Amino acid sequence: MTVPISTRRGRLSVTSVRLAGAEDLDRLQDIEVAADHSFGTVLDLSDWPPPPTGPERARERGFLLVVGQPAVGFAHVLELDTDQGPQLHLEQLSVHPEAGRRGLGTMLLLAALGVALERGHEAITLMTYADVPWNGPWYERHGFRELDLDAPDVRGDAVVKALRPLRHTEQRLGLDRHGRRIAMQRSLVEAPTPIPAVSVIPLRDGPHGLEVFVQHRASTMDFVPGAVVFPGGRVDPQDHETAGTLALPADLVSEQGRRWRHTAYGDGGTAEKQTRTLLATAVRELAEETGVVVAPSRLVPWDRWVTPVGYGKRFDVSFFVLPVERDTLAHTTTEATGSEWLPLDELVSRAEARELALVPPTRTIVDELQQLGSVESVVELRPVIQTVRHDLTPLRPRPSDL
Repeated sequence: MTVPISTRRGRLSVTSVRLAGAEDLDRLQDIEVAADHSFGTVLDLSDWPPPPTGPERARERGFLLVVGQPAVGFAHVLELDTDQGPQLHLEQLSVHPEAGRRGLGTMLLLAALGVALERGHEAITLMTYADVPWNGPWYERHGFRELDLDAPDVRGDAVVKALRPLRHTEQRLGLDRHGRRIAMQRSLVEAPTPIPAVSVIPLRDGPHGLEVFVQHRASTMDFVPGAVVFPGGRVDPQDHETAGTLALPADLVSEQGRRWRHTAYGDGGTAEKQTRTLLATAVRELAEETGVVVAPSRLVPWDRWVTPVGYGKRFDVSFFVLPVERDTLAHTTTEATGSEWLPLDELVSRAEARELALVPPTRTIVDELQQLGSVESVVELRPVIQTVRHDLTPLRPRPSDL
């Protein structure tokens, strides 16, 4: 079975990472076999052992993550028993070659690290080839460090004890004949602290479907350089001050506070204070980056994403939708090389052709908006807003919060 990239018109083949479902399992072995062929340029694969099937992996203790619609990559994390409790071990990470060079391996890895953190683990381990460029050196760039399983001072270590049976299995399968195998470990820390931010999604009905106003970030930016994003930015101290002066109906503040109730905003405070601060930030950022001043009542709460661990800078971003009819939005930001209205069909097709770069939150939001199809459907949905951590979320659209 081949695993082609999706060719469905108007839909993205990749949005974000999700937990594997029953419908994904039959694809995993083929993904791994295809990915293993890439080793043929550096290793002798004549006696390469066959990989486990997806159902076999699903029966192991741990968790399975996939990416793609349908799945084109997966990460399998095992839960190992140690004298000090469970230890998580990244047993396999594979991306189909047809979906290569899109950052999907990194997405899967960071999601796996995030799930491990959520489960209270302080470290995660793996075994890999030391000298294959996309193995040992790649993991080292992502914070993994080699473990010497035979060093005298670690022989009694609980993690090392748990890894030795896996190492013996590798030796029995003959993996050492293909190159030097090493164990690696990465410490897990919830850092750096995410910076509260807001993003606004200007949206309108066009002659060929929904259109969104986007920015093309400059390649010199230190966060997601060159990506296509929606207007927005961090919450500034002045936004807290402005929040208290906004003339907002009590019922609007109450309703928006209810919409954000499943999320925990970074600066603490009451639901009213948080709601006012988000609205104040959205109004200011939109004015600075598009030249348009909007009434806060026009902003519709939509989504919440926190940048995964593994980035040098992280943001906790609350998204609003802004239905647009007559406003003339302009390009007024120095953080982007240009701003424009794009039909979602064009945005999707250019992203699939790799002409435009989209980060997981943008991909997921664009795909959900595309499925809804009109401004009216978007506004009427009023989705349940849950904080998305580690770029890990089920396929959408989300259920209504009504």
